[in-house]
Amino acid sequence: MTINREPGELQIDTLPSPLRAYGDRIETRISAAPGDRGTELAVRLREQEQEQHGEQGPEAARSVPARLAGDDPRQDLRRALREAKALLEAGEVLRPDEPTTHDTPGGKLVGLLSRRAGGEGVL
Repeated sequence: MTINREPGELQIDTLPSPLRAYGDRIETRISAAPGDRGTELAVRLREQEQEQHGEQGPEAARSVPARLAGDDPRQDLRRALREAKALLEAGEVLRPDEPTTHDTPGGKLVGLLSRRAGGEGVL
């Protein structure tokens, strides 16, 4: 993820709390973004963390059913990375207002999609 900060401003030991909470369970890489456009911040779960969640290999890690069920540990890490970006750039994590939906099939669908969007960041 590209962060709108100079590369020298970010250090692994001073990342915001959403990522610090992972401690040694993640691998973190900080580098200058191409074209002098900020800093690239990359994080991923260490192999042993994935194994603890029952993931055997790359295919299991990308399992669509696990993602849909909310059992993919990478979803929480992606959320933490987005929150860290917001804290580094804006100083706070902005949350959307609760959608106002009607008790109709369409409204229920919008509510379901809005709740699921938090895991991946998109509808």
